[in-house]
Amino acid sequence: MISGLDIICISSIEWDFLWQGHQEITSRLAEAGNRVLYIENTGVRSPGIRDARRIGTRIKNWIRSLRSHGLREVAPNIFVCSPLVLPPFGAGWQRAINRRLLLPLIVRSARTLGMKNILLWSYLPTDTALDLVRMLRGPKTCLVYYCVDNFALLTPKVHALRENERATLRLSDVVFTTCSELAANCTPWNDNVHIFPFGVNLEAFPFECDARIEPRPMNNGSNSSTSTFNNSFFQSLPRPVIGYIGGIHVHIDFGLLIEMARAKPEWSWIFVGALQTPVGELGELPNVHFLGQQPHGSLVRYVREFDVCIVPYVNSHYTATVVPTKINEYLALAKPVVSTDLPAVSEFNREHNILQTSTTRPSDFLSAIEQALSLPTDKATLDRRREVANLADWQARFGAMSEIISQELKAREPEST
Repeated sequence: MISGLDIICISSIEWDFLWQGHQEITSRLAEAGNRVLYIENTGVRSPGIRDARRIGTRIKNWIRSLRSHGLREVAPNIFVCSPLVLPPFGAGWQRAINRRLLLPLIVRSARTLGMKNILLWSYLPTDTALDLVRMLRGPKTCLVYYCVDNFALLTPKVHALRENERATLRLSDVVFTTCSELAANCTPWNDNVHIFPFGVNLEAFPFECDARIEPRPMNNGSNSSTSTFNNSFFQSLPRPVIGYIGGIHVHIDFGLLIEMARAKPEWSWIFVGALQTPVGELGELPNVHFLGQQPHGSLVRYVREFDVCIVPYVNSHYTATVVPTKINEYLALAKPVVSTDLPAVSEFNREHNILQTSTTRPSDFLSAIEQALSLPTDKATLDRRREVANLADWQARFGAMSEIISQELKAREPEST
């Protein structure tokens, strides 16, 4: 286990965003005795109107941190920097402003913390992130690149992004990816690539109903200890309850959901997560309920109320490399799971044969849900689901990642005479 290091995480999401591998890894790094500077997302494209709220939050956090040298401590050994930078892949003058004026402020934050011999852990393959890496990198710096998305599908500057990702891969000492397709994209440029899908925090999703969940002391809105869980609400719902946790975003197949909810008005359809895109007609159906974003530590209470858990994503070039974390969270609670047949999900199911997968045709997906509802509920079936989730335990996964990094750091040490 790596410990006693100064680590800078160049993240692709905000700290207060939906809890994902970025925050999980950062938390575990800090708990292992490292100091972590978490740099919030500097973007992969120019922001639009839909980003107005996020930009407002970034400015507010930046102003709030001015009195503490651009930093806010959200937990022991975790310091968050909310930088103001110009969008990536812009004109030469924009990149020059970032290099000469804005990115140096991030470097100054690291110096304020007295960070030395830094381990860099980046999730971003942009020119902004690459410039920051080069500013922070020293002769003994180890660079870890964790490729968690096909970012080329999220920006109109595809050529520029791919060029910068290749440069990032060539600079990196260790590369992690979340699936085999992303690994195949990385291996031509780096020969130290390892596949680690995001895991599941089994302590946050205990099967036993009376298990006590110890929340991490995170000082932010989305991961606070305040939950709006209402047991009487779930008791009043018609059964079965078909549930989803996670962001309500453009990669959800809303047409599929509308048709299914109409076809099964006697079923209850529950969605727990932040609204990141308009839901349209789906939100008007009387048997569909959106409960909003909830603290990560309280999600277990919602999932326990679901009869079937779903992953209703569209099949697209972007979702081809998506490995939904929620699948293992569902399985940790021994719930039956139905997902659209995304490539990475299908690969997962070929290995474990534990999910019901379906096309995006409403009749097929409904049939898969009905099959899931009819599955046995005996101890062996439940144990089998939990066993699969256990294979993705974050503690074991983080330990394996740490060992790879430790070997790389050890190889850099001068040989004793």
